[in-house]
Amino acid sequence: MVLAMKGQQIPDVLNGITIQARDLLEVINTISKTTSVKERQSLPGIDEARADIILAGALIFEHFIKELNIDKILISPYALREGIVFDTVQKIKELNEYKHLTHLRYQTVLNLCHKFQVDLKHSEHVRDISLKIFDAISIFHKLCSYEREILEAASLLHDVGYIISHDQHHKHSYYIITHSDMPGFTNDEAEIIGIIARYHRKSHPKKKHLEFTSLPFKKQEMVKVLAGILRLSEGIDRRRKQYVQDVNINLKGRTVAIELIPASEESYDIEIWGANRRVGLLEEALGINIIIE
Repeated sequence: MVLAMKGQQIPDVLNGITIQARDLLEVINTISKTTSVKERQSLPGIDEARADIILAGALIFEHFIKELNIDKILISPYALREGIVFDTVQKIKELNEYKHLTHLRYQTVLNLCHKFQVDLKHSEHVRDISLKIFDAISIFHKLCSYEREILEAASLLHDVGYIISHDQHHKHSYYIITHSDMPGFTNDEAEIIGIIARYHRKSHPKKKHLEFTSLPFKKQEMVKVLAGILRLSEGIDRRRKQYVQDVNINLKGRTVAIELIPASEESYDIEIWGANRRVGLLEEALGINIIIE
């Protein structure tokens, strides 16, 4: 109702939306002024089936807001019982089973990978290389563990769009990620993960890409860095066969030398070529020079 009364678009999924307490109190005041169920049913954004009971609930809610000095409300589509279930599942699992992502987030990402038949060997390899590059060049990007976790999620999910088709699968990945139920992530985080996955191949971010330009400037810069790392890691596993088992990374000034370590005597010329083709975005984002050795 707050969004509707302010004339804002109501998203399909409300998870992660923040509502200011003052806006809620204004809506409650509007509800309180109605004199009949029929009048309440005409209010913007109201669920007509709840018009007969919403006044009582609104007055109780108003009391909580005022007594607890609540400034804002963060919306979750889940209730206390779901939280107990998630918490119980988390405690059963061992921490090392969840790699770097927190318990719930990792389980969410893993479930999506299974649901959309992601090649986990490839995605986990890309993740490992991405995180190694992220850590090695931290002096340049100055990002923290939060962004590292976002990169990990995007690395694991970047190919979910393959289930639709290979052609333009990066765009399909964006759509799937941003339209999936992702417990543990807010809507904004899912959007950023989707955008990073969208730029793991093909075009760099452009002004005509509304999903990118709608982000605040700092998040645009973060996306360019993380997508640049993901693009490079994807190139290093170009044939999706892990012919490059690891990388050594050395810094000299603003030059980053990445040595590709082969898994066997199998030729990895294509991986060298793939990596060299993918350095552009990261070089542009950080003002560095990347050499593939």
